Amino acid sequence: MTFSLSILFYIYLGFLVVWFGLFMVALYHMLKFGFKNFMTLLSTFIFAGVAVLLIMASSAFISQIDWSLEITLFSAVANNNIGF
Repeated sequence: MTFSLSILFYIYLGFLVVWFGLFMVALYHMLKFGFKNFMTLLSTFIFAGVAVLLIMASSAFISQIDWSLEITLFSAVANNNIGF
């Protein structure tokens, strides 16, 4: 079974879309229902800052990958070379 590595990239992008939606909901709830003081704003900025750092680190790692590669799974089973 062979598939392109770019399929995993599209799954990752779908995960990022869902994550961004949940991130926006969390920000909304923190600002809407949190106490209106310095600690609420500080924790919101820390939350957003850590999220941005994670996205930057993730993009640094995935930018090094050649997404046009083909991945082969179960090649030993397909060739009947099971090592029993």
